[in-house]
Amino acid sequence: MDQQVNQMFNQDTLMQQLGAHLVSFHHNTAQVELKVTEQHLQGHQTCHGAVIFALADAAFAIACNTGEHPAVGQHCSINYLKPGLLGDTLTAKAEHKASSGRTGIYDITVSNQKQQVIAEFRGTSRLIVK
Repeated sequence: MDQQVNQMFNQDTLMQQLGAHLVSFHHNTAQVELKVTEQHLQGHQTCHGAVIFALADAAFAIACNTGEHPAVGQHCSINYLKPGLLGDTLTAKAEHKASSGRTGIYDITVSNQKQQVIAEFRGTSRLIVK
């Protein structure tokens, strides 16, 4: 499983282009990290919401693919609480909250290096069972 999860992240072209790193993963959990650079800024000179969303979504994807069956995202939402600033290191920590049948719920917290919460993301996954 470890090799499959690493390969999945390494083949995520967007994460590679953004400069994100897979920090860790275990059964139903994952951590993905990104240092905010100029390429990540929007017009207000803070980290673009799409970058924060993508970081959280990547942690969600890894966490829900650490089990026996592969999974895809079925639904997700995000609440932005603070801006990510140039030079910040953002960490998305995903953890499984509940499952029923083929559906799983994951909460992902995106924090900066000061442990300030930047965003809260909730994702619903769907197992692919052949």
